[in-house]
Amino acid sequence: MRGIRNSAALILVLGLNVAPGRASSDSAGAGTDTLTIEACVAQARRSAPALLAAELDRQAAAGDSVVRSVNRRPDFWIATGALVAPEGFYDPTLTNLGEYELKLGMGWTLADGGHRARERERGGLEAAAARGRLALESREAGLRAAELSFQLLRLREVELAQEQAIQWLDGLGVLVRAGVASGARSSADSIRVALERDDEETGLEGTRLATRTATLEILALLGRNPDAPLHLQEPPATAEDGPSEADSVRLIAGVERLPEVALARVAEAETRLDLADARQGAAPTVELSLDAGLAGADLTSAVPPDLKAANPDASFSDRLRRDLGASAAVRLRWPLRSPTVLPAVRARQATLGAVRVRAGAEAATQRRQALVLLAGWRSFAWRLRAAEITSDRAERNLLKVKSLYAAGATSLLDLLDARRVFADARVRLAGAREDVRSARFLVEDRR
Repeated sequence: MRGIRNSAALILVLGLNVAPGRASSDSAGAGTDTLTIEACVAQARRSAPALLAAELDRQAAAGDSVVRSVNRRPDFWIATGALVAPEGFYDPTLTNLGEYELKLGMGWTLADGGHRARERERGGLEAAAARGRLALESREAGLRAAELSFQLLRLREVELAQEQAIQWLDGLGVLVRAGVASGARSSADSIRVALERDDEETGLEGTRLATRTATLEILALLGRNPDAPLHLQEPPATAEDGPSEADSVRLIAGVERLPEVALARVAEAETRLDLADARQGAAPTVELSLDAGLAGADLTSAVPPDLKAANPDASFSDRLRRDLGASAAVRLRWPLRSPTVLPAVRARQATLGAVRVRAGAEAATQRRQALVLLAGWRSFAWRLRAAEITSDRAERNLLKVKSLYAAGATSLLDLLDARRVFADARVRLAGAREDVRSARFLVEDRR
């Protein structure tokens, strides 16, 4: 019996001494189509559906801005039309026996209180706002792709740990069942190991479901088929370092370039234009119109009777020469001052004040968010180092308890408890690694 017990102890020490390694994102045979986190982010910022819609909005705003940018130019048109009213139909003094025109005209607004200039500026601001929204969508798509990538790396690390734990429990189960058969172990020990393995398998299935869910979402962001393979490359070790002083300086300096701040500034500029519109609501407008071409009456004959009476030899060409001409017109419109102008100006002034407050608050919020991100990155880096130490201690403790159990100096429950402590430490280590990677990416992506 002692020989059997010693052999069992040796098998236990050898069979359970599985040194857990850091999980890689995929097996070595994943193939050459392996994406880095940066590549995932870049592809998401090209293919995400929301980003494609925002790009179309930007193109539309750019086109509208081009249209408004040429509103200072004169308008040209061709006007033509004809009315035939033979004698005996209608009163000739009303119809002139028909009339026609064929004119080339030009209209030009000489003064409008700055309305066209403000429209040009507003078109540029709307294009800038569309670019800002596109930048926001691009950033959000990239952040989501990075978040999902880091989550997948964590889940696969946890999945590897759970698979190794199941193998560990399988080895332990074989050994315990052999002890039960020899009478050295209680049957309750075998049942306890089986229950522990069932619990680990349940956790593994939940991890695989979370992995599949995250994979489907990131494939949609990348514009890939749901069944396409996805192989992620582990970031370099430097991705788990804490922030430096240079990181802090660059992050704070980049706050004014953030899309949120830019959009707030655009909203402020648009409100200033609204205020100018309200102030210039009663400004005079001056329009000049010119036209040249043909215009005449009496379409019942090629040469009207009055022209024939003045010149018996008159021809159709003479008629066209008589109908040929040009005209110019100047139109002034000066609205009477309305009692609604002053209230409208005051309302726009209040709106401008509110928008300025929001713009300043947005900039302050982004600066505060930058400091929070830096503090989070620093804290996550510290927690990762602590999690590594904890995981190492838990592993050494498990090795120690395994040796004691093999020697019969401790119980199975103590061994299983040490295993759970080590498994929890590995899960926390994977989570801490995800947190510091995500925090670093958030900071670097805002610069």
